Amino acid sequence: MFSPDGGVEVLPVTAIEKRLADGWQGVIVAGVSDLPAKVIEPWCEEVGPRPASGEGMWPERVGEPQDPRFGWELSLADGARMAAWTVYEDRNRERNLRLLAMARGVPDLRALDGGRDGDGHTRGLPLAVWQGLLAGALPDLQPFRKPSADRWRGGSGIPLGPLSDVQVYASNADPRYEGKGHSPLCRHTRERGVVDDDDLLTVTDLVVRDDFDWCSKCGGYAMRRLTDLQLSYYRAAHRLHDIAEQLDSTRGGYGRPDLDVVGPRLSELAQWRPTGEKHWYSQDAQEWRAAVSEVRRKAESAGRG
Repeated sequence: MFSPDGGVEVLPVTAIEKRLADGWQGVIVAGVSDLPAKVIEPWCEEVGPRPASGEGMWPERVGEPQDPRFGWELSLADGARMAAWTVYEDRNRERNLRLLAMARGVPDLRALDGGRDGDGHTRGLPLAVWQGLLAGALPDLQPFRKPSADRWRGGSGIPLGPLSDVQVYASNADPRYEGKGHSPLCRHTRERGVVDDDDLLTVTDLVVRDDFDWCSKCGGYAMRRLTDLQLSYYRAAHRLHDIAEQLDSTRGGYGRPDLDVVGPRLSELAQWRPTGEKHWYSQDAQEWRAAVSEVRRKAESAGRG
């Protein structure tokens, strides 16, 4: 830690906590070994050891929005599992989680570019830690796209809400430049992680633009893993979109919707809010409730028809 006279002090965590409580401000320089064991050890236990047989290492992606495991592959929890389990030696397991804990707080992952050594190898985070920071799977953004006559490209126009600013990294997001865009985890980029000249986008960019030239193998980008709040909203949006698609099918002559099933689901979705909060009065919340109300109106109309 830098001291007021420009020197460096080595202090225990308890001393730093006391200074912070007294209003101290400064710069703390720490390494992965400086994280207290009481922070990391419970996390290691929560993640658990890697299965000896390999079973469960790569859980099957769930496509049913009502399934509680839906979207798990995009989560922080899955990222921790990847960082801890995809290691060559068990002794690297705790170190990777320590690296992941510190890297998660970096506002722009391009700042973690460590350059290359004399042999051209990347100096920086291990691949397993990058897999903990970035989702290897691509999100399904159809619920957030504008409605269209094309059932394969159109969506339900659900607001992005907490997902709007989720970071997306790609080797090239500008179609004016030669070369397809690749994920930092793609083999075409040698799985090198994020570097300082990668392009930084948001999920909003992915939804409003259709001019990208993406790699067909990796999808062209990697998204920063979703927090619990973001994952909860992602799941809720897909459940609402699933109901909207069912209503579209009934309008196409495939029978009436079962309001005994759809009604309670819509009521539950209307009450969605960040975990632990009783009220949410933001613009995002208002737009969400409006989206649910619109689907409810369509359901009631289809039920009468």
